[in-house]
Amino acid sequence: MALQHIETNNKQSSLFSAANKQKFERFAEQTGEFLLNHWANILTIILGLLVATAIAIPFLSYLGLDVIAKPLFFSLHFVCAQVPSHSFYIFGHQLGLCARNFSIYASMFLGSLAFTLSKKRLPGIPWWLWVLMVLPMAWDGITQMFGWRESTWELRLLTGTLFGLGNVWFVLPLIQRTLNETPLVQPQTPQGMYPYVDQQIIKSTKLDRKQ
Repeated sequence: MALQHIETNNKQSSLFSAANKQKFERFAEQTGEFLLNHWANILTIILGLLVATAIAIPFLSYLGLDVIAKPLFFSLHFVCAQVPSHSFYIFGHQLGLCARNFSIYASMFLGSLAFTLSKKRLPGIPWWLWVLMVLPMAWDGITQMFGWRESTWELRLLTGTLFGLGNVWFVLPLIQRTLNETPLVQPQTPQGMYPYVDQQIIKSTKLDRKQ
């Protein structure tokens, strides 16, 4: 009797583990499906929050809310050097991003917004045009880094905008096209999805009937 009780507990434990595995797999499947359907929207929201935070910082400082502005400004240091001489100012307070990075992220946000509003149908650009849009910022940044010349805020704004738009128009349609061309695994029928669980349920039902 004790042995039968142990076997019954082991079977119930196996059923519980299999059921948990089934729930986890369903959760992973739903999460993956959500990300596949809304990845562009998520990217747009992240870029929008980044740009909005950079713009909000000088306004918060102007209103005397440095307790909020300073932590936000420090957090953006992870994505931007925030050089004062290379930045824009509003009411005498520095934006959270330098001119070049602000133009990059703002143009990427606007480009990704256009991509999502077009329901991911925005046509991409060829690779050679993408390279042409990226090269001006590379030239402007490298020549300034080696001290050959000093860039201006107009050049930083222009080259950063070209860089951001070029990346969005090339990468986002490419990602969507790759996802559309990737074959999806057809879901199995509920009866055959988890054969081990089905077999254990049948055995457990037979055991209960015998008892």
